Amino acid sequence: MAKLYESPCYCTNLRRSANAVSDYYDARLRPSGLTAAQYYLLLNLSRLGSANMTRWAEHVGLERSTMVRNIHLLESRGLIAPAEGRGRTFTLSEAGCAALDAAMPLWEGVQRELEGFLGAEDAQAVLRIGARLQELV
Repeated sequence: MAKLYESPCYCTNLRRSANAVSDYYDARLRPSGLTAAQYYLLLNLSRLGSANMTRWAEHVGLERSTMVRNIHLLESRGLIAPAEGRGRTFTLSEAGCAALDAAMPLWEGVQRELEGFLGAEDAQAVLRIGARLQELV
């Protein structure tokens, strides 16, 4: 693989880093059948119990149109099910609970791997800087 141009651009470096980390998580979560994004969505729906599309999207910080695409995929895989509530409301299905249960220890393992790779101080810096950058919105 060719060496990437070393860009001084914050955006370029953050995008490259985000892609690398997402790919790393996706590879480690693969045995569960979930991607990192799907794990995040299911975990948060689990925390909410049930939620309509708008509440769920706000909770995870996604645009409604992005959420519609994600929900369609989760529904087609049988990971979420309709629930009582206002608007299109969802809850985890049995398959969604099982997938989440399978993914949790894998996620915990990848968290430990990344902290080992970065070191505790840099891992905390990633969280701190990430939270700060999210305040730009």
